[in-house]
Amino acid sequence: MRFWFCLCIASILLVSNAMAHPHVWVDSQYRIKVDQPSIDSLEATWSLDLFTSTSLIAEYDVNADGELTGQEKLDMIEIFKSFDQYGYFIKMKQDGADLVPDNVQVLDVRIRDQMLWVRLGIALSAPINVETSTLGFAFGDDELYFAMEPLEEGLVQLSGALAETCTPSEREAVEMSVAFWVDLTCQS
Repeated sequence: MRFWFCLCIASILLVSNAMAHPHVWVDSQYRIKVDQPSIDSLEATWSLDLFTSTSLIAEYDVNADGELTGQEKLDMIEIFKSFDQYGYFIKMKQDGADLVPDNVQVLDVRIRDQMLWVRLGIALSAPINVETSTLGFAFGDDELYFAMEPLEEGLVQLSGALAETCTPSEREAVEMSVAFWVDLTCQS
C-alpha cells in the first residue's frame, strides 16, 4: 500500500512539473551606453518567438502591410504595457542586492523578419557608478510562462566611450526562471 501511495505522489509531482513550462519564448538583451562611469538609464530589447509574433501581428497589423504604424503601433504598445505588473521580467542587482528600476517604458514595437521586436527604456532611481559597483542583469519570469533567453549576440551589449573599460561576465543563476546572470564592472 505504501508503495502505491508513494508512486501516486511521485506521479502528481512529475505531472505538475511537466505542466510548468514556458508557452512564449522571448530573446532578450540589455543595451547599455557607457559614456561616463555612472549609469542612470539603459534599454532592453525583446524578440518574441515566431508563433507568438505571427498571432499578434495577424491581430494588430490591421492593414496587413507588415508594419505597425499609427493606431496599430499604439494598440500594440498598450498590450506590452500590461507587462508592467510583472516588472517586464527585468532582474537587476547592485553589488548582490536586488535593484528595482524606477521606471520602465515601452519605447517602440516593430516587425522585423516576421518577428515582433520590443524596445524598453529603463530608468534607475539613482545613478550607479560601475567603477565602484557591480551591476547584475538577467531576465526571468518567475511563473515560467515566458522563457526569457538571451539574444544570440549576448545578454548585455555595451556601447559608448567607456565600453571598452567594462567587463561583462556570465555567472550561473540559482533562480529557475533565469538562464544566467551577467555582472558588469568597469575600470578607469
